[in-house]
Formats: sequence, structure tokens, C-alpha cells
Amino acid sequence: MEKYTLDTDLSSLTDTQTNEWILEFHDMIEDAFADSDNHSRLLGNLLIMERYTNTLCQGLKAQDKKLSFGVQKAMDLLWDYLNDRIIPADFQDFANDLYTCFLAFNIGTKDDEPEEFCNKYFNGIAPEAYENVALEWSSCLLMELISITGAHLEHEDFEEICEIDFYGINKMLDLLEDACIELTKTPLRSNLTQDFIEAIKQVHLTPLFRQIIYHIQKDLKTALNATPNQFLSLKEEYRQYTIIPKEYATALLEY
Repeated sequence: MEKYTLDTDLSSLTDTQTNEWILEFHDMIEDAFADSDNHSRLLGNLLIMERYTNTLCQGLKAQDKKLSFGVQKAMDLLWDYLNDRIIPADFQDFANDLYTCFLAFNIGTKDDEPEEFCNKYFNGIAPEAYENVALEWSSCLLMELISITGAHLEHEDFEEICEIDFYGINKMLDLLEDACIELTKTPLRSNLTQDFIEAIKQVHLTPLFRQIIYHIQKDLKTALNATPNQFLSLKEEYRQYTIIPKEYATALLEY
């Protein structure tokens, strides 16, 4: 099997090679960041998360809605940590409650929710699937920082964490990969697994999906090369970027 990297141009690959690249994607990122510190790893996550949530905001605006206060605050805290404005001990209570809220929304019951917290940050309503990805992504990054720095940790899932991971990027990409079947009007003959696999192979060849991959590659390479004195300017720059073109934002939220 050919050795692929973050520099691989997907437009030069066949459908089979593209599938191989996607399967190796997480390992590729880890290899690229093997010698990078947690600030660089966090920046890589945040640049892509900014694109993703900016797209969500565009779609939500069309519905006269906004991104939840909880997700927005989580991202603000992550950026503040990256720019040495706060330490994890400053946000440990919020982070633990946010992750508890995520678990309650997804695998628990109403009784498991920290009611006051969920009402304050989510109006007591579980986010839809597209925003739930951002909730999981941001809450896990906060919990990883707490574990890494030895701040107060209430969830054993994050014990013995030693570095920021890129799990959230994979979660986002999985959702966008599936959504692109609808967004690109790729034929899906049935709900059978084989037909779904064939549809995904065709999605991988579409300009929209390849643009998503290009953005992710670009952002990760930007994070690899960025220095701390660039972090603030990158935050400002990425306010204008999205993960998919604006005309698809509303349709994504309907997926």
C-alpha cells in the first residue's frame, strides 16, 4: 500500500486510493504531529472546529437560531487556554459539567442532566446531530486539558491522558462524509451496506468532499508551522472561514 501523508493531493488518487487515504487519515495526523506539543495539537483542532462551527452558524441563522451558548463558551475557553490567558483549573467545573451534559444528552436520561447547567447553556434542549459533534469535540478537548494538567477530573474516561488527540476531526468528517451523499445528490440505491459503501466512494470523488479534505489538510499544516505569537491572529482570521460553501450550510442542518 502506498504511503500517504497530509500533503497527498486527493485529486491525483483513484477511488480505491482515496478510500485508503481516508482509512489512514487519523494515523497520518498523529504521524505529522508526533514531535509537536499540545498547543500545536490543540490549534489544529481549533482551526478546523472554527470552520465547522462557522458553517453551523450560517445554517442556524437561516433558521433564526444561534449556536448554543455552551459550545461557544467551550471554544472561547479553549482559545483562551491556547493564548495563555487561563489555566485548566479556571474552567474545570465548567468542563466537567459540560461533559456530563453531553453524556446525559446522548446516553443518559433527563434525570442525569445537571439541570441548572443544561438550562443555562443549552436551554435544556439536547443539540441536533450536527451541533452535537461540536459539543462532543469541544467538551472532550477541555477534559483532556484537565487530565493533562492534573486539574479536578470527574470522568474516568479521561484518566491517564497525556496529549491532545484528533478524535473530534474524525467525528466531524464522518458526519460530513455521510451528509455529502445528500449535498452532492450522489445516488444511493438502497439502505444496504454495499450500496452505502458505493455511494461513499462516489462522494470521495466529488469537488465538495475534496474541498473539505483540502481545508483540513491546510489547517493542520498551518497549525504545525504556527508559532505562539500567531495564535491570536489565526483566531481572528478563521472567523471568516467555513468547512463547506455557504450555499450548503442550510441543507447540512436539514440532513
